[in-house]
Amino acid sequence: MSSSTQLLTSILDANETYAEAFARSDPVLLQKLAKGQSPRIFWLGCSDSRVSAELATGVAPGSIFVHRNIAQCFHPGDLSASAALAYAVHVLKVEAIIVCGHTGCGGVKAGMQAAVESKQREDKGEKVEPPKPGSVEDTIAKWIAPIKSLASSQLPSCTSDPLEALELAHLTDAHVRDTVKAVADSDLVRAAWDEGRELSVHGWVYHVATAKLRDLDCGWKGVGVRADSLSRPSTYAESEPRE
Repeated sequence: MSSSTQLLTSILDANETYAEAFARSDPVLLQKLAKGQSPRIFWLGCSDSRVSAELATGVAPGSIFVHRNIAQCFHPGDLSASAALAYAVHVLKVEAIIVCGHTGCGGVKAGMQAAVESKQREDKGEKVEPPKPGSVEDTIAKWIAPIKSLASSQLPSCTSDPLEALELAHLTDAHVRDTVKAVADSDLVRAAWDEGRELSVHGWVYHVATAKLRDLDCGWKGVGVRADSLSRPSTYAESEPRE
C-alpha cells in the first residue's frame, strides 16, 4: 500500500470517528445542517493549510461560508471569488464579510520577493524577460502581480531586509486592507447596501504562532461609512516569534 493510500485511508477512518462523535454530541445540529445552510458570515481567506476559518473562530459547522485562494485575493475578473461572494451576499444573505490574511503567507512573501528582484534588475539596468505563457512561473506571476505592486510601493519605507518577518507582516496588513476595499467597492456588495441591507466588510490577520486573530480596523458598512472597530491592543513583537 502506497503512503498516499495509507494517508487517505487514515482520513476516512478519522471521518468515521468524527461522524459518530458528531451524531452523539449534537444530533439536532446534524439534522439541521442536512436541511440546508444559513451562515451569517462570508470568509475570504488564504488556502494555507495552517489557517482554518472554523478552527480559528471556534464556531459550529454551518456558521461560515468560506472561499479560499492563494493570499486571499479578490482580483477583477476572478469568477470563482466573485461567484462565492455573490452567493454569500445575495442568496445566503450573510451579515458580515471577513477578509483574513495570516502571518508567514507564501503568496505575500512571493510578491515581496518578486518586487525585490525587479528592483535589483532595474538598478542594474537589466532587461526582464517575461515568463513563458502558461508556465508555472507565468501563472504565479499573474496571481501575485497586485501584491508585487503593493510591495514595490512599500520598499522605499522598509527599515530592514524586505523579506524579514516584520516587513512581510506590514505587507500582509496592507494587502488585507486593499482587499477589504476591493470587496467593499465591488458591485456585489454595493448592490446589497443599495437595498438597505446590514452588511459589513472587515479585515483580520491570523497569527500562526499564537492562533490569535487581529482586527485591522479597516472595515466598511456602507459606501463611505466605516464599520465599527473590533480591534484590541496588540503588537507584532507580542505576536511574532523571534527569528
